Amino acid sequence: MPYSTPPVLIFLMLLGSLCVGSAAAQSTPPNTAFLIPDQVSTVLRARGYSELSSIVRDGDTFFIHTAVRYGEKVQNLRIDALSGQARDEQRLTEMQAKTLLRDRGYVDVTELGQDGNVVRLRAVRGGTPSELKVDLLTGAVRQ
Repeated sequence: MPYSTPPVLIFLMLLGSLCVGSAAAQSTPPNTAFLIPDQVSTVLRARGYSELSSIVRDGDTFFIHTAVRYGEKVQNLRIDALSGQARDEQRLTEMQAKTLLRDRGYVDVTELGQDGNVVRLRAVRGGTPSELKVDLLTGAVRQ
C-alpha cells in the first residue's frame, strides 16, 4: 500500500509555511527613498560645504567633484544617498575650525591648543570673549 500523508499533517505544513512567510515579510524593511540633489545640498551646506559642483547619483552614492568646506577646497566627495552624509569625510583642519566660528559670528579667533580631535579656541561674539572647543571630526562646538 502506497504511503500517504495524513491531511492534518498537510494542513500543519501549510500553516507553518504561511507563518514563516508572514514573519519574513514583516522583517523586510520598507522601500527606502534616496535623497534628491537639492536635499543633499541642504545637508552639506549645514555641515559647512559651499560651492558644490554638480551632484550626480550612482546607486546609493552621490558624487561631487569639487566643493569648499569652511574655506578650503575639497575634491571627490562621496555622499551617502540615504543620509546625505559624506563618506570618508576628512577631519577639519585648524583653519577650517576658525572659519566655522567666524561663519557663526565670532571674531578675533585664536587657537589655544589641540587635544586629539578637539581644537581649543578663544573668540569673541557680541563683545563677549569665550573659550570654545571644536570637534574636528564632527564640527560640533562646545564651551
